[in-house]
Amino acid sequence: MHSPIPPKPASTTGPKILTFSGIAVLLLGIVALIVGITTMVSNLPLNIITAQGQPGSAALTALTMSEEFELSSAGGLSYDLWEVQQSPTGQFGLEPDTVSVIGPDGNSVAVEPTEVSGSSSVGGFKAQSFASFSAAKAGSYTIVITPGPGYSGPSTNFSGTEGLSADSPAPVDAVMTEGSDFSSFFTGLFTSVGGIIVGVFALLVGGGLTIGGIAWWINANGRRKRGFTAGV
Repeated sequence: MHSPIPPKPASTTGPKILTFSGIAVLLLGIVALIVGITTMVSNLPLNIITAQGQPGSAALTALTMSEEFELSSAGGLSYDLWEVQQSPTGQFGLEPDTVSVIGPDGNSVAVEPTEVSGSSSVGGFKAQSFASFSAAKAGSYTIVITPGPGYSGPSTNFSGTEGLSADSPAPVDAVMTEGSDFSSFFTGLFTSVGGIIVGVFALLVGGGLTIGGIAWWINANGRRKRGFTAGV
C-alpha cells in the first residue's frame, strides 16, 4: 500500500516579489515627491526681504531712490529689481522706465519688465519684481532708480509695523536679485508638478502592491502551516 503524497508547501515566492516590488515603487514615489517639492520651493521667491523690510539672503543688495549704485558684474548675467512697500498700505509705483543702467563701456543698458513676475510678502512688507536687465560684459554697472512725482516708498513713509517701532532702521525701497527667465521657470514648474504627480501616483500604486503582497504572504504562510497546497 502506497503512502499518500504529502501536500506541496504553499509558495511565498509570488507574495515576496509583489511585496518588494511595491516597496520599490513606494521608494521611487518618495524620491519623485522630494524632487518635485524641492524644485517647487527653489522656484518660489523666498528670502527676498526680511520681516524688517531689509534685504533678505536671496537679495544681492539694497537700492536707494535717486542714488547711484555701482554693481560689479562678471558678465553674462541678468538681474531683477524688486520694489519694496509696506503692506497693505504701500502702493507699488516703479516701472522699468524709472531705472537707468549704464554699462562699463559708458552706454545705456536696456531695462525691461521681468520675464517672470514675482512677489514676496514677509511680516508687514511686500516685494514685487518690476524690472530686469542683462549685464553682458564684465565690469562696473551704474544703476539709478528715479521714481516719478508723488512716489512714496517705505523708507520715506515708514509708519511702523507689528514688531517694529518708528525708530527702527528704515526699510529699503528696492532690492536686486539674480535674474530669472521664463525657460528656467517653465522647466522648474514642469519638473515640480510632474514630480509631484508621479510621486503621488507611485505612492498609491506602490502602497496597493505592498499591502496586497503582504496579505498574500500572510495567507501563504498560513496555508503552509496548515499543510495546504498553494494555489500558485
